[in-house]
Amino acid sequence: MKEITSLSNSIIQQVKKLKDKKERDLLGQFIVEGANIIKDLPDSVSVQYLFVEKSKLDTYSDIIKKYDQDKICVVSDKVMKTLSDTQTPCGLLCTAVKPKSNFDGGNVVILDRVSDPGNFGTIIRTCVACGIKTIFAIDTVDPYSMKVVRSSMGGIFRVNIVLDSFENIYKKLNGYNLITLDMGGENIYSTKNVKSPFALIVGNEAHGVSSEIKNSCTTTLSLPMIGDIESLNAAVSLSVALYHLSFAN
Repeated sequence: MKEITSLSNSIIQQVKKLKDKKERDLLGQFIVEGANIIKDLPDSVSVQYLFVEKSKLDTYSDIIKKYDQDKICVVSDKVMKTLSDTQTPCGLLCTAVKPKSNFDGGNVVILDRVSDPGNFGTIIRTCVACGIKTIFAIDTVDPYSMKVVRSSMGGIFRVNIVLDSFENIYKKLNGYNLITLDMGGENIYSTKNVKSPFALIVGNEAHGVSSEIKNSCTTTLSLPMIGDIESLNAAVSLSVALYHLSFAN
């Protein structure tokens, strides 16, 4: 184990850089914070360093013993607060190598300019629960930001996330039923036997799905709403629709 108390330590400085997307892209690593997420990391995840607050060594002893001693950094509360992006750090985080993205078929989800980290994280969790193996992301918030990773509750490690343009994605989805969620679409509960494989598309929180993508879709569906409200939250909309398409058809 390494004990680190200085904020100027080279390892700490390197990890702090991972709070910036450019550095995450450059180094191919990201920060994972939270005991519950780290406890359940799949064996396939390559962890570079595990950081544990000195006062929490006993609390997290079962997690710590899973890692090689040379990967464990025991840090002061001051250092942990610098690495964390939460008001009250839990005292445990790690750095991990970004998984390689790939696409091997099956139903998919496409996110068009989704910008809220909480929405992205929630969508990841829903996709995992519904058996979605791949999420295509077009000009979205970085899925490897600390807020997205934390809100995904470990789902980030259980789904392929492919960052690409719609033009390239469209070519990969030849033969797919492209379904967009839009207020002007057919009531999803009146639609039966939706053709698979499908790609369910949800758009930007403020502007919805772009016209380019809408015009390329084979199916447009909507969620019925009672009451005077314009739309649902992007993550809620996708979750309701995805559960229906995955389990009710």
